[in-house]
Amino acid sequence: MRHKKYIPILLSIFSLLLCFLSPLSISAQDLPSNWPSAPEISSASGVLMESSSGQVLFDKSMNEIRYPASTTKVMTTLIILENMPDLNKNITFTDVILPDLAPGNSTIHAQVGEILTVEQCLYAIMLASANEVCTQMAIEVAGSVENFTAMMNAKATEIGCTNTHFVNANGLPDPNHYTTAYDLALILREAIKNENFCKIAGAAKYTIPPTNKTTIARNMENHNALVADGKYHYEGAIAGKTGHTEAARNTLVTAASKEDMTLICVVLRSENEERFTDTRALFDYGFDNFHIQPLYWMDPDIPVGSVVLPKDLTTDALSVSDSDQNDLRTRTWSYNGTELYKTSVQLPLSIKTKITSDMSLLQTGTFKLVFPSPFILPSILILTILFAFIIIILIVKYHTQKTNRKKK
Repeated sequence: MRHKKYIPILLSIFSLLLCFLSPLSISAQDLPSNWPSAPEISSASGVLMESSSGQVLFDKSMNEIRYPASTTKVMTTLIILENMPDLNKNITFTDVILPDLAPGNSTIHAQVGEILTVEQCLYAIMLASANEVCTQMAIEVAGSVENFTAMMNAKATEIGCTNTHFVNANGLPDPNHYTTAYDLALILREAIKNENFCKIAGAAKYTIPPTNKTTIARNMENHNALVADGKYHYEGAIAGKTGHTEAARNTLVTAASKEDMTLICVVLRSENEERFTDTRALFDYGFDNFHIQPLYWMDPDIPVGSVVLPKDLTTDALSVSDSDQNDLRTRTWSYNGTELYKTSVQLPLSIKTKITSDMSLLQTGTFKLVFPSPFILPSILILTILFAFIIIILIVKYHTQKTNRKKK
Protein backbone atom coordinates (compact mmCIF):
# COMPACT_ATOMS: atom_id res chain seq x y z
CA MET A 1 0.00 0.00 0.00
CA ARG A 2 2.91 2.33 0.70
CA HIS A 3 3.75 2.34 -3.01
CA LYS A 4 0.38 3.73 -4.08
CA LYS A 5 1.58 7.29 -3.58
CA TYR A 6 4.06 6.77 -6.45
CA ILE A 7 1.42 5.74 -8.98
CA PRO A 8 0.30 9.33 -9.80
CA ILE A 9 3.94 10.22 -10.41
CA LEU A 10 4.36 7.26 -12.76
CA LEU A 11 1.17 8.15 -14.60
CA SER A 12 2.44 11.69 -15.14
CA ILE A 13 5.68 10.38 -16.55
CA PHE A 14 4.06 7.79 -18.79
CA SER A 15 1.51 10.27 -20.10
CA LEU A 16 4.39 12.05 -21.80
CA LEU A 17 5.36 8.94 -23.70
CA LEU A 18 3.95 8.38 -27.18
CA CYS A 19 4.06 5.40 -29.42
CA PHE A 20 3.03 4.25 -32.90
CA LEU A 21 4.64 7.28 -34.50
CA SER A 22 3.99 8.01 -38.18
CA PRO A 23 6.20 10.58 -39.92
CA LEU A 24 4.58 13.37 -41.91
CA SER A 25 6.60 14.72 -44.82
CA ILE A 26 7.21 18.44 -44.82
CA SER A 27 6.02 20.01 -48.06
CA ALA A 28 7.85 22.61 -50.07
CA GLN A 29 8.78 25.59 -47.93
CA ASP A 30 11.07 28.57 -47.43
CA LEU A 31 14.57 27.69 -46.30
CA PRO A 32 15.67 28.78 -42.81
CA SER A 33 17.59 31.99 -42.28
CA ASN A 34 21.40 31.81 -42.12
CA TRP A 35 21.30 28.55 -44.11
CA PRO A 36 24.59 27.77 -45.92
CA SER A 37 24.92 29.80 -49.12
CA ALA A 38 23.85 27.79 -52.14
CA PRO A 39 25.45 27.95 -55.59
CA GLU A 40 23.83 29.79 -58.48
CA ILE A 41 22.47 27.48 -61.17
CA SER A 42 21.71 28.26 -64.80
CA SER A 43 18.71 25.96 -65.11
CA ALA A 44 15.32 27.71 -64.88
CA SER A 45 14.08 25.42 -62.08
CA GLY A 46 15.83 23.24 -59.57
CA VAL A 47 15.53 21.49 -56.22
CA LEU A 48 17.82 19.53 -53.90
CA MET A 49 16.00 17.16 -51.54
CA GLU A 50 17.20 14.77 -48.85
CA SER A 51 15.54 11.44 -49.56
CA SER A 52 14.68 9.92 -46.17
CA SER A 53 12.96 13.02 -44.77
CA GLY A 54 11.89 14.80 -47.96
CA GLN A 55 13.58 17.93 -46.61
CA VAL A 56 14.36 20.60 -49.21
CA LEU A 57 17.91 21.98 -49.08
CA PHE A 58 17.79 24.12 -52.23
CA ASP A 59 14.93 25.68 -54.15
CA LYS A 60 14.88 27.64 -57.38
CA SER A 61 11.33 27.96 -58.70
CA MET A 62 10.78 24.33 -57.77
CA ASN A 63 6.98 24.67 -57.92
CA GLU A 64 6.81 26.26 -61.37
CA ILE A 65 4.94 24.01 -63.80
CA ARG A 66 7.10 22.81 -66.70
CA TYR A 67 7.36 20.08 -69.32
CA PRO A 68 9.30 17.08 -67.96
CA ALA A 69 10.28 15.52 -71.32
CA SER A 70 11.73 12.01 -70.81
CA THR A 71 12.13 12.36 -67.06
CA THR A 72 8.51 11.18 -67.28
CA LYS A 73 9.99 7.72 -67.77
CA VAL A 74 10.97 7.49 -64.11
CA MET A 75 7.27 7.17 -63.27
CA THR A 76 6.69 4.93 -66.30
CA THR A 77 9.39 2.52 -65.13
CA LEU A 78 8.17 2.57 -61.54
CA ILE A 79 4.60 1.67 -62.57
CA ILE A 80 5.88 -1.17 -64.77
CA LEU A 81 8.06 -2.57 -61.97
CA GLU A 82 5.19 -2.44 -59.49
CA ASN A 83 2.79 -4.23 -61.82
CA MET A 84 5.06 -6.64 -63.72
CA PRO A 85 7.43 -8.18 -61.16
CA ASP A 86 8.51 -11.00 -63.53
CA LEU A 87 11.36 -9.30 -65.42
CA ASN A 88 11.87 -12.40 -67.56
CA LYS A 89 8.38 -12.26 -69.07
CA ASN A 90 8.40 -11.94 -72.86
CA ILE A 91 6.80 -8.92 -74.52
CA THR A 92 5.79 -9.09 -78.19
CA PHE A 93 5.70 -5.72 -79.93
CA THR A 94 2.58 -4.81 -81.91
CA ASP A 95 1.66 -2.10 -84.38
CA VAL A 96 0.82 0.30 -81.53
CA ILE A 97 4.50 1.29 -81.64
CA LEU A 98 4.43 2.58 -85.22
CA PRO A 99 3.60 6.26 -84.45
CA ASP A 100 6.54 6.40 -82.01
CA LEU A 101 8.98 5.27 -84.71
CA ALA A 102 8.60 8.55 -86.62
CA PRO A 103 11.88 10.37 -87.44
CA GLY A 104 13.17 12.46 -84.57
CA ASN A 105 11.75 10.23 -81.88
CA SER A 106 13.99 8.54 -79.33
CA THR A 107 13.79 4.83 -80.14
CA ILE A 108 15.62 1.50 -80.29
CA HIS A 109 13.88 0.79 -83.62
CA ALA A 110 11.82 -2.08 -82.28
CA GLN A 111 9.90 -4.04 -84.90
CA VAL A 112 6.36 -5.33 -84.94
CA GLY A 113 6.51 -8.98 -83.83
CA GLU A 114 9.85 -8.55 -82.05
CA ILE A 115 10.15 -10.19 -78.64
CA LEU A 116 11.99 -8.64 -75.69
CA THR A 117 11.87 -9.40 -71.99
CA VAL A 118 10.42 -6.94 -69.49
CA GLU A 119 13.93 -6.32 -68.18
CA GLN A 120 15.27 -5.53 -71.65
CA CYS A 121 12.35 -3.17 -72.20
CA LEU A 122 13.09 -1.34 -68.97
CA TYR A 123 16.74 -0.84 -69.89
CA ALA A 124 15.61 0.44 -73.29
CA ILE A 125 13.32 2.94 -71.55
CA MET A 126 15.81 4.23 -68.99
CA LEU A 127 19.07 4.12 -70.95
CA ALA A 128 17.98 4.60 -74.58
CA SER A 129 14.80 6.56 -73.70
CA ALA A 130 12.87 4.45 -76.22
CA ASN A 131 9.44 6.01 -76.74
CA GLU A 132 7.94 3.05 -78.59
CA VAL A 133 8.89 0.72 -75.74
CA CYS A 134 7.06 2.98 -73.27
CA THR A 135 3.89 2.80 -75.34
CA GLN A 136 4.04 -0.98 -75.75
CA MET A 137 4.68 -1.53 -72.04
CA ALA A 138 1.87 0.85 -71.06
CA ILE A 139 -0.56 -1.28 -73.05
CA GLU A 140 0.88 -4.50 -71.63
CA VAL A 141 0.35 -3.25 -68.07
CA ALA A 142 -2.98 -1.43 -68.35
CA GLY A 143 -4.59 -2.32 -71.69
CA SER A 144 -4.26 1.22 -73.04
CA VAL A 145 -2.09 4.29 -72.69
CA GLU A 146 -5.05 6.13 -71.14
CA ASN A 147 -5.41 3.51 -68.41
CA PHE A 148 -1.68 3.50 -67.82
CA THR A 149 -1.44 7.27 -67.43
CA ALA A 150 -4.36 7.10 -65.00
CA MET A 151 -2.18 4.79 -62.92
CA MET A 152 0.71 7.25 -63.23
CA ASN A 153 -1.46 10.13 -62.06
CA ALA A 154 -2.86 8.10 -59.17
CA LYS A 155 0.66 7.21 -58.04
CA ALA A 156 1.74 10.84 -58.30
CA THR A 157 -1.12 11.88 -56.05
CA GLU A 158 -0.37 9.07 -53.61
CA ILE A 159 3.23 10.22 -53.05
CA GLY A 160 2.28 13.88 -52.61
CA CYS A 161 2.60 15.47 -56.05
CA THR A 162 0.21 18.40 -56.40
CA ASN A 163 1.25 19.96 -59.72
CA THR A 164 1.70 16.93 -61.97
CA HIS A 165 -0.43 15.45 -64.73
CA PHE A 166 0.56 12.82 -67.30
CA VAL A 167 -1.14 12.03 -70.61
CA ASN A 168 1.51 9.75 -72.11
CA ALA A 169 4.17 7.32 -70.91
CA ASN A 170 7.15 8.77 -72.77
CA GLY A 171 7.13 12.52 -72.06
CA LEU A 172 6.42 13.90 -75.52
CA PRO A 173 5.12 17.49 -75.14
CA ASP A 174 1.43 18.05 -74.55
CA PRO A 175 -0.28 21.00 -72.83
CA ASN A 176 -1.82 18.55 -70.34
CA HIS A 177 1.45 16.76 -69.61
CA TYR A 178 3.34 18.70 -66.98
CA THR A 179 5.07 18.62 -63.59
CA THR A 180 7.45 20.60 -61.37
CA ALA A 181 10.99 20.11 -60.10
CA TYR A 182 9.62 19.42 -56.62
CA ASP A 183 7.13 16.80 -57.83
CA LEU A 184 9.80 15.08 -59.93
CA ALA A 185 11.99 14.88 -56.82
CA LEU A 186 9.12 13.16 -54.99
CA ILE A 187 8.74 10.72 -57.89
CA LEU A 188 12.44 9.83 -57.98
CA ARG A 189 12.45 9.58 -54.19
CA GLU A 190 9.75 6.92 -54.46
CA ALA A 191 11.41 5.15 -57.38
CA ILE A 192 14.80 4.64 -55.71
CA LYS A 193 13.09 2.63 -52.98
CA ASN A 194 12.79 -0.08 -55.65
CA GLU A 195 15.97 -2.12 -55.93
CA ASN A 196 15.39 -3.05 -59.57
CA PHE A 197 14.83 0.58 -60.48
CA CYS A 198 18.22 1.54 -59.03
CA LYS A 199 19.87 -1.37 -60.80
CA ILE A 200 18.43 -0.34 -64.18
CA ALA A 201 18.54 3.46 -63.87
CA GLY A 202 22.02 3.31 -62.36
CA ALA A 203 23.60 1.19 -65.08
CA ALA A 204 26.21 2.93 -67.23
CA LYS A 205 25.75 0.46 -70.12
CA TYR A 206 23.53 -2.38 -71.22
CA THR A 207 23.34 -4.65 -74.26
CA ILE A 208 20.20 -6.22 -75.72
CA PRO A 209 21.39 -9.30 -77.59
CA PRO A 210 20.06 -10.29 -81.06
CA THR A 211 16.35 -11.06 -81.07
CA ASN A 212 13.91 -12.92 -83.26
CA LYS A 213 13.82 -9.87 -85.57
CA THR A 214 17.43 -8.70 -85.66
CA THR A 215 20.87 -10.29 -85.75
CA ILE A 216 22.54 -7.17 -84.36
CA ALA A 217 22.98 -6.54 -80.65
CA ARG A 218 21.83 -3.18 -79.32
CA ASN A 219 24.49 -1.48 -77.19
CA MET A 220 23.05 1.26 -75.02
CA GLU A 221 24.74 3.85 -72.79
CA ASN A 222 23.14 5.87 -70.04
CA HIS A 223 22.50 9.43 -71.23
CA ASN A 224 22.90 10.70 -67.66
CA ALA A 225 26.54 11.80 -67.62
CA LEU A 226 26.66 11.72 -63.82
CA VAL A 227 25.98 7.98 -63.86
CA ALA A 228 28.05 7.15 -66.96
CA ASP A 229 31.84 7.17 -67.02
CA GLY A 230 33.31 10.39 -68.33
CA LYS A 231 33.80 14.10 -67.74
CA TYR A 232 30.70 14.69 -65.59
CA HIS A 233 30.67 11.39 -63.69
CA TYR A 234 29.70 11.92 -60.05
CA GLU A 235 30.97 9.55 -57.39
CA GLY A 236 27.97 8.24 -55.51
CA ALA A 237 25.38 8.74 -58.27
CA ILE A 238 22.97 5.81 -58.04
CA ALA A 239 20.20 6.50 -60.57
CA GLY A 240 18.71 9.13 -62.83
CA LYS A 241 17.12 10.08 -66.13
CA THR A 242 17.69 12.75 -68.73
CA GLY A 243 15.09 14.39 -70.95
CA HIS A 244 15.01 16.70 -73.95
CA THR A 245 12.39 18.22 -76.23
CA GLU A 246 12.27 21.62 -77.88
CA ALA A 247 9.43 22.57 -75.53
CA ALA A 248 11.15 21.35 -72.34
CA ARG A 249 14.76 21.99 -73.35
CA ASN A 250 17.10 19.80 -71.25
CA THR A 251 15.89 18.14 -68.05
CA LEU A 252 17.58 15.88 -65.52
CA VAL A 253 16.72 13.97 -62.34
CA THR A 254 19.47 12.23 -60.34
CA ALA A 255 19.96 10.57 -56.97
CA ALA A 256 23.33 10.25 -55.24
CA SER A 257 24.42 8.70 -51.93
CA LYS A 258 27.43 9.37 -49.72
CA GLU A 259 27.93 7.92 -46.25
CA ASP A 260 24.45 7.86 -44.66
CA MET A 261 22.74 10.51 -46.78
CA THR A 262 20.95 10.25 -50.13
CA LEU A 263 20.23 13.44 -52.07
CA ILE A 264 17.89 13.94 -55.01
CA CYS A 265 18.52 16.72 -57.51
CA VAL A 266 16.17 17.91 -60.26
CA VAL A 267 16.95 20.63 -62.81
CA LEU A 268 14.53 21.69 -65.54
CA ARG A 269 14.85 23.81 -68.66
CA SER A 270 18.61 23.77 -69.03
CA GLU A 271 20.76 24.55 -72.05
CA ASN A 272 23.69 22.55 -73.38
CA GLU A 273 25.57 20.84 -70.52
CA GLU A 274 24.15 23.05 -67.77
CA ARG A 275 21.99 20.27 -66.39
CA PHE A 276 25.11 18.25 -65.54
CA THR A 277 27.17 21.12 -64.11
CA ASP A 278 24.20 22.43 -62.12
CA THR A 279 23.48 19.00 -60.66
CA ARG A 280 27.10 18.39 -59.71
CA ALA A 281 27.26 21.81 -58.02
CA LEU A 282 24.10 21.14 -56.02
CA PHE A 283 25.27 17.69 -54.95
CA ASP A 284 28.60 19.15 -53.76
CA TYR A 285 26.69 21.85 -51.89
CA GLY A 286 24.52 19.26 -50.15
CA PHE A 287 27.19 16.76 -49.21
CA ASP A 288 29.79 19.39 -48.22
CA ASN A 289 27.53 21.54 -46.02
CA PHE A 290 24.95 19.23 -44.41
CA HIS A 291 24.68 16.11 -42.32
CA ILE A 292 21.73 13.99 -41.31
CA GLN A 293 20.75 13.82 -37.64
CA PRO A 294 18.30 11.43 -35.93
CA LEU A 295 15.33 12.79 -33.99
CA TYR A 296 14.11 11.21 -30.76
CA TRP A 297 10.83 11.62 -28.97
CA MET A 298 9.98 9.03 -26.34
CA ASP A 299 12.76 6.45 -26.63
CA PRO A 300 16.37 7.66 -26.50
CA ASP A 301 17.49 4.64 -28.50
CA ILE A 302 14.88 4.57 -31.28
CA PRO A 303 14.72 7.58 -33.64
CA VAL A 304 11.31 8.72 -34.85
CA GLY A 305 12.80 10.32 -37.97
CA SER A 306 15.71 12.40 -39.16
CA VAL A 307 16.50 15.97 -40.08
CA VAL A 308 19.24 17.49 -42.24
CA LEU A 309 21.21 20.32 -40.62
CA PRO A 310 24.29 22.36 -41.45
CA LYS A 311 27.38 20.46 -40.32
CA ASP A 312 28.08 22.84 -37.44
CA LEU A 313 24.62 22.26 -35.90
CA THR A 314 23.08 19.44 -33.89
CA THR A 315 19.47 18.81 -32.93
CA ASP A 316 20.05 20.85 -29.76
CA ALA A 317 19.65 23.92 -31.98
CA LEU A 318 16.07 22.95 -32.87
CA SER A 319 12.93 24.16 -31.15
CA VAL A 320 10.25 21.59 -30.40
CA SER A 321 6.48 22.08 -30.13
CA ASP A 322 3.51 19.76 -29.63
CA SER A 323 -0.09 20.30 -30.68
CA ASP A 324 -3.33 18.32 -30.44
CA GLN A 325 -6.11 18.37 -33.00
CA ASN A 326 -9.06 16.04 -32.69
CA ASP A 327 -7.43 12.70 -31.78
CA LEU A 328 -4.02 13.48 -33.29
CA ARG A 329 -0.94 14.68 -31.43
CA THR A 330 1.80 16.26 -33.57
CA ARG A 331 5.36 17.15 -32.68
CA THR A 332 7.24 19.67 -34.83
CA TRP A 333 10.97 20.38 -34.97
CA SER A 334 11.91 23.85 -36.26
CA TYR A 335 15.04 25.87 -36.91
CA ASN A 336 14.93 29.68 -36.77
CA GLY A 337 11.16 29.58 -37.13
CA THR A 338 11.12 27.20 -40.14
CA GLU A 339 9.56 23.77 -39.75
CA LEU A 340 11.95 20.96 -40.68
CA TYR A 341 10.16 17.79 -39.59
CA LYS A 342 6.85 16.60 -38.16
CA THR A 343 5.58 13.34 -36.80
CA SER A 344 2.16 12.45 -35.41
CA VAL A 345 0.43 9.81 -33.32
CA GLN A 346 -3.20 8.78 -33.06
CA LEU A 347 -4.85 9.07 -29.67
CA PRO A 348 -5.77 7.35 -27.36
CA LEU A 349 -2.37 5.86 -26.55
CA SER A 350 -1.75 2.35 -25.34
CA ILE A 351 1.68 1.84 -23.82
CA LYS A 352 3.14 -1.34 -22.39
CA THR A 353 5.78 -0.51 -19.80
CA LYS A 354 8.12 -2.90 -18.06
CA ILE A 355 8.86 -2.14 -14.41
CA THR A 356 12.12 -3.65 -13.20
CA SER A 357 12.89 -4.73 -9.64
CA ASP A 358 15.45 -1.92 -9.40
CA MET A 359 12.63 0.63 -9.43
CA SER A 360 11.21 -0.88 -6.22
CA LEU A 361 7.87 0.80 -6.82
CA LEU A 362 5.68 -1.91 -8.28
CA GLN A 363 5.88 -5.62 -8.72
CA THR A 364 8.31 -6.68 -11.42
CA GLY A 365 6.58 -7.42 -14.72
CA THR A 366 4.69 -5.71 -17.50
CA PHE A 367 1.52 -3.73 -17.13
CA LYS A 368 -0.54 -1.76 -19.63
CA LEU A 369 -1.60 1.87 -19.38
CA VAL A 370 -4.15 3.37 -21.73
CA PHE A 371 -4.08 7.15 -22.11
CA PRO A 372 -7.25 8.59 -23.62
CA SER A 373 -7.48 11.51 -25.96
CA PRO A 374 -7.39 14.90 -24.21
CA PHE A 375 -10.78 15.56 -25.76
CA ILE A 376 -12.29 12.50 -24.10
CA LEU A 377 -11.13 13.37 -20.57
CA PRO A 378 -13.54 16.33 -20.01
CA SER A 379 -16.51 14.17 -20.93
CA ILE A 380 -15.40 11.41 -18.58
CA LEU A 381 -14.86 13.94 -15.78
CA ILE A 382 -18.35 15.45 -16.22
CA LEU A 383 -19.99 12.02 -16.22
CA THR A 384 -18.01 11.03 -13.10
CA ILE A 385 -19.09 14.17 -11.22
CA LEU A 386 -22.71 13.67 -12.28
CA PHE A 387 -22.64 10.06 -11.14
CA ALA A 388 -21.12 11.05 -7.78
CA PHE A 389 -23.75 13.77 -7.35
CA ILE A 390 -26.56 11.27 -7.93
CA ILE A 391 -25.02 8.85 -5.41
CA ILE A 392 -24.81 11.63 -2.80
CA ILE A 393 -28.46 12.55 -3.37
CA LEU A 394 -29.53 8.92 -2.97
CA ILE A 395 -27.49 8.55 0.23
CA VAL A 396 -28.95 11.74 1.73
CA LYS A 397 -32.45 10.65 0.77
CA TYR A 398 -31.90 7.23 2.31
CA HIS A 399 -30.68 8.67 5.62
CA THR A 400 -33.56 11.21 5.69
CA GLN A 401 -36.13 8.46 5.20
CA LYS A 402 -34.46 6.35 7.86
CA THR A 403 -34.49 9.21 10.34
CA ASN A 404 -38.16 9.92 9.64
CA ARG A 405 -39.08 6.29 10.26
CA LYS A 406 -37.29 6.32 13.63
CA LYS A 407 -39.19 9.43 14.69
CA LYS A 408 -42.49 7.79 13.82
